[in-house]
Amino acid sequence: MKRDEIDDMLDAMAKEAAEKGDDSLLPGVISFNSSKWVKMSGADLPTTCMSVKVGIRYRAIRVMVASTCENGVASRAEDANDHGEPYMELEPRA
Repeated sequence: MKRDEIDDMLDAMAKEAAEKGDDSLLPGVISFNSSKWVKMSGADLPTTCMSVKVGIRYRAIRVMVASTCENGVASRAEDANDHGEPYMELEPRA
């Protein structure tokens, strides 16, 4: 996944959630397989580690990295294990 693809997915989810009035459709978590993540640079996806509890974030959406993850963006409803909590408001594109 490239940064533009992630941004497009985040924005589409936010638009759908607003149109339907359903916060569960908002972006919940961005996931990366660890083998993909280690090949990325900060320029590919500029993330911020806000704290140990809040974790790594891109546009305020939690970024999960694990060998068991598939690359993708899940809505809050699809985030079955609540990996994206605490959920935050999506920040605008930089």
